[in-house]
Amino acid sequence: MVRINRRQVLHFLEGLTLATIAPHSGLSLKVMAIAAPEIEIRVWDTEGKPLDVKKLSQLYFLNLNDEPLPRLSWRVEEGKFFAQVPAFPFMIALKMPIRGFGEVTLYADNNGRGYSAADFPLNLNLAFAQSRLHRVTLAVSTWLEEGIQFPDFVSTRLERAKDYLNKALSTDIFDFQLSLYNKSLAESLWAGEKAVFAQAKYKIKQQATRLDFLFGCNFFRHSQDSSEYDKHFKALFNFATVPFYWRGFEPQPNQKNFAEVDEKVSWLMRSRITPKGHPLVWFHEAGIPDWVMNKSYEEIKELTAKRVTEIVAYYKQKIPYYDIINEPHGIAWANKLNYNLDQFIELTRIASDAAYQGNPQVIRIINNCNIWAENIPYHKPPQHSPYEYLKATMAANIPFEVIGLQLYYPDQDMFEINRMLDRFSQLGKPIHITELGVSSSTEPDENSFFPDTIGLWHEPWSQKVQADWLEQFYTLCYSKPYIKAISWWDLADGGNFWPHGGLLNADMTPKESFYRLRNLLYQWGIKQDPKKKRRNRNYL
Repeated sequence: MVRINRRQVLHFLEGLTLATIAPHSGLSLKVMAIAAPEIEIRVWDTEGKPLDVKKLSQLYFLNLNDEPLPRLSWRVEEGKFFAQVPAFPFMIALKMPIRGFGEVTLYADNNGRGYSAADFPLNLNLAFAQSRLHRVTLAVSTWLEEGIQFPDFVSTRLERAKDYLNKALSTDIFDFQLSLYNKSLAESLWAGEKAVFAQAKYKIKQQATRLDFLFGCNFFRHSQDSSEYDKHFKALFNFATVPFYWRGFEPQPNQKNFAEVDEKVSWLMRSRITPKGHPLVWFHEAGIPDWVMNKSYEEIKELTAKRVTEIVAYYKQKIPYYDIINEPHGIAWANKLNYNLDQFIELTRIASDAAYQGNPQVIRIINNCNIWAENIPYHKPPQHSPYEYLKATMAANIPFEVIGLQLYYPDQDMFEINRMLDRFSQLGKPIHITELGVSSSTEPDENSFFPDTIGLWHEPWSQKVQADWLEQFYTLCYSKPYIKAISWWDLADGGNFWPHGGLLNADMTPKESFYRLRNLLYQWGIKQDPKKKRRNRNYL
């Protein structure tokens, strides 16, 4: 099945590195002395035209630990990005369309070394092709060393990517070079995704069935007469998110809406589905009642502690999991009270201690959004990343059990999603994917929080594309021992958060993604296929 071994991959990588850093003619990677205080980056689209200003304005830098950096002085022209750069090695990121793959965020890291001012001006198309090929080749080498086997098409695509790149470096015709750079990049993008999917499936085959894995969804649309919704929910899930948004739960002081949550929790317990409370603390407007909005910080702390302890104690025997604080790294939409990082850290401690006081067995989740932290380059400082916030929380010895990560379609391919998940795993805590969704159509969705569909993964969004994405992502997560739960956000369209993001249509009929997830659960032994049950009974 495998045509390449680790030694061949390392030889391949060595040859690639030497070839792609060799000097050549045309607008490409150059080493030159910098006399001016700013650097120049040049980028072309897949048609060979200078990349337009709007897309190019999304370019940003990262350090070598994948943390985005605040943008220093910068300006942009058609196809040219000018900026001041940090005094330490850095990487480059930019979301742009690549013919034959989709529109995703691309990374250039100078084959892991990072860039300095001396590396500019820079042809970013070439840099993206080099860096992606280098990253994927190194990853495949590591996985081969672990004994993982790959289908032939992984090595085939890597060879094509290398060949396209070497052909580009051997010609002086710039338009031809550019076309080959982009072809090489597309092959490396596909190779990375195929390799990630293959290694995940291989690992699943080697592991025992994870019967304690939590497959979940929010349970917000449940009501006593929603039989189809409930039936489909029960067919897939053993984990359910129930709402505790402060504005709706306690619109006036001491007028708490326990009854609505009680009904949901009772149904879930009868159905042997584990509930999770979400969110106990959130500084989005949905998490702040009007009567709380103008309270002082000291008053907010007291009210937060009281609320968290009361809810957790009330459901002590019924709800074991809680998102104790939601989106707490200070991102604008979840910081209506304009708190700083130190205050968020203090509020996290208050939520953690209060939850423990309500139930010493509680499993406390810190729920994080925007995990690639694009807020840092795109918004005025100070900005913080979820990773930075979590490290600060752990440095402050604040107890919690689980890192929660939201992953609505992130404009990242599966290879980069895999890298980011592994990065958060380095913090040493179990991970739950707490919120998740991609679209099943490109049409506007007027019943969604976001009416317009977002992103392009391989092809325009359709039921099949949604199902393909779901299958790859769930397979990736289920293969990782440190990931303990995945919660799709909306079961059904028609009042959903993500456009066309449900696994059911608005009329409660299943989409292809519903069946794809159900088949994965059958395949992994989480649930038993009723058809097989009937066949077994007939046999007996």
